Amino acid sequence: MEFHYYYLIQDIIGLITAFVGIRMLMLCFRFVFYNKISKVTYIFISKYMLITLAGSNLLFNQFGLKPWIISIILIFLSTVITPKKKFI
Repeated sequence: MEFHYYYLIQDIIGLITAFVGIRMLMLCFRFVFYNKISKVTYIFISKYMLITLAGSNLLFNQFGLKPWIISIILIFLSTVITPKKKFI
């Protein structure tokens, strides 16, 4: 088996993205359990779920253009999904 750096780069980026998505998702669920649920929390949960899916897509697929395009689209959709009012 040959070693290529792009396999390593894809795995590291997928791991970091999935880790950030899972941590923020856990924070959102903790906020839901301590406070009442609202539309803003649903939006944040869906936003960080998309980031987690993008990271896991890079982790579990072999190197290729298709997983990268899907992950970029998922991250773009997560940046588009933002709540209208301030979240404190």
